[in-house]
Amino acid sequence: MSTPSITPEQAIQNLRFLTRDYLPEANWTIGGAFRFDKSLLTINKYLTEMIALRRFNMVAGNPPCAWTLDWFVQRRPIPYTEYTKLLESYAQQETGVVLVFDNPNLSAAELEDSYCLSLVQELYNRDRCRKNAVCVASDALAARLREALPKLPIYCHVNRLVMEKGRRSAALYNNLATQYDRVCLHPADAVKPTITQALEQKEKFDIVINDPCLRTCPVRKEHLTLLADMRRAPYDTELMRRRSDLISRVGCQKSSPAELLQKASCNLTRNEACALYEAGFRNFIIQAQQFRNEMTLIWDIFQCMLDHSPALSNKAALIASSGMAEFGKPREELSSGLRLFSFTNYE
Repeated sequence: MSTPSITPEQAIQNLRFLTRDYLPEANWTIGGAFRFDKSLLTINKYLTEMIALRRFNMVAGNPPCAWTLDWFVQRRPIPYTEYTKLLESYAQQETGVVLVFDNPNLSAAELEDSYCLSLVQELYNRDRCRKNAVCVASDALAARLREALPKLPIYCHVNRLVMEKGRRSAALYNNLATQYDRVCLHPADAVKPTITQALEQKEKFDIVINDPCLRTCPVRKEHLTLLADMRRAPYDTELMRRRSDLISRVGCQKSSPAELLQKASCNLTRNEACALYEAGFRNFIIQAQQFRNEMTLIWDIFQCMLDHSPALSNKAALIASSGMAEFGKPREELSSGLRLFSFTNYE
């Protein structure tokens, strides 16, 4: 006896139970673009085709440039042709690209960087699915980009809030929401009802769900300032030493089970994420800039996007393991270190 076929719509309805109790209509922005693209493209394709309840609405990231920060080592710029190729690859998956300029300390001269401006222009020109945007940590940079491309959506990066000189309040966020298309909440503020309940346009706010920094970090602003200085002087070993001393003094990269139970980090718990969803927030970010490798990001994608409650944990594990199996599929072409080279008969 043959098994009766069902339509894709019926298949999705049959899978609704997987997300019914955990952020069912959430919009997901996944970090790591222009760093971990092979993994992002593979997992996004898998989720879209096999588990249609979840998909990447947007990916976020940046090629190294004067407007960006690197948390660990200073990455080298990627070839321009590779950048445009990746934009096309995400467009083919109908996934928006958010170009993240997370450096909050920019000089007037750096605002005119021709390479950075060309990255934005190319992002705008290749926006075939009309989802692309930029996310900036500097009001001055936002003004510069509005001048260059008035129709380009501009989001407010979390680092803009980290560097805020005054006290962060709901009034501050509501004001920023009138200046930017979307605003990312400081991770420590996402769990403060006095702020979240007073936000007027909740659809304009993004929530970082997996920020590993301390909720009460006393040096986050100082850390960002050091990273900005290191972008300008990547071989200054004194800056490297100061960053290492800063991290060691605070101990923010040495988590323990006890600290996790005490909610010491900005990682949201399931209950916290669901409470924000019930309050009307729909835009969630899985960040990657604070991860050294893509395996950590892949782990967080499946941990954050799937319901791991006891009744569904086995199904979540099956989805995750099947997704990882996508990386081991046979390929028709052999890997080669010469793939980026072209050969001709001309001398």
